[in-house]
Amino acid sequence: MSTPATGHLLDSFPYVRVGDGDKRLVMIPGFGDSMFGGRYPPAAAWALQAYFHRFTDACTVYVISRPRGLPANYQIDDAADQYGRILDGFPTPVDVLGISMGGFIGQELAARYPELVEQLVLTVSGWQVAESGRPIIERWQRYADQQRWYQLQSEAAAELYSVRDWRRYLLGSVFGLASQSLLPRPAVSTDVSRSLSAILDYDATDILGEVDAETYVVGGSHDPFFPESILRETADRIPTADVFPIDGAKHGAFDERKRRHDTAVKAFLDGSQPVGAD
Repeated sequence: MSTPATGHLLDSFPYVRVGDGDKRLVMIPGFGDSMFGGRYPPAAAWALQAYFHRFTDACTVYVISRPRGLPANYQIDDAADQYGRILDGFPTPVDVLGISMGGFIGQELAARYPELVEQLVLTVSGWQVAESGRPIIERWQRYADQQRWYQLQSEAAAELYSVRDWRRYLLGSVFGLASQSLLPRPAVSTDVSRSLSAILDYDATDILGEVDAETYVVGGSHDPFFPESILRETADRIPTADVFPIDGAKHGAFDERKRRHDTAVKAFLDGSQPVGAD
């Protein structure tokens, strides 16, 4: 087993590498990526080795974050071009797994640079944010502008996890209130609101038909941002795509229903019949 590694790509993109499989799986995180300090310590690498353990035998997994200090008017197009430069230095093509905002970047990347992406997984993501989720994101933007990080994170937990999951309530508990000083803080506060603005602005209507990569769209059926209707519309617009709505899950389906999510995604990446395929 290879030793997990951390560092920066192109001098500014924090990354973690775990696993030693022949396939390369690049994970692009969601907007929460903007909430951490921008450097993965060795302990984080070992934690992610465990988190991705279902993939690390067959894949070398790269978690690649975005730079700190995003420019004004930052858009998904900008991010896709940045990740394209990174992947151009890999032995390509690679498999890409994009979570939420990372799924926006992944589908844009696959459409613009088809030679770089072999297979594409869109987890809790789609062609745009549903109308039901837009007021929530706009409220989070206001929290970010006011640097109300605890309020933003506690509300995000409520949207990630269903009422049956203990993590939904952790940040609102006595422990959560006592731990406010321990919660991650963004290295650059404007990165959060600029990431949320990019999410609200994005619409993939014109590019999904250009995605050549085999694609798997998976998410929570009760996700306010990417509900089942958005998941299915996204898969319908991509020439070769299957869809798997996880019943009852919210925006944290990849974590709350982790075994189910990872098993289905692994089957897709391995070339088996994925859940949701005809």
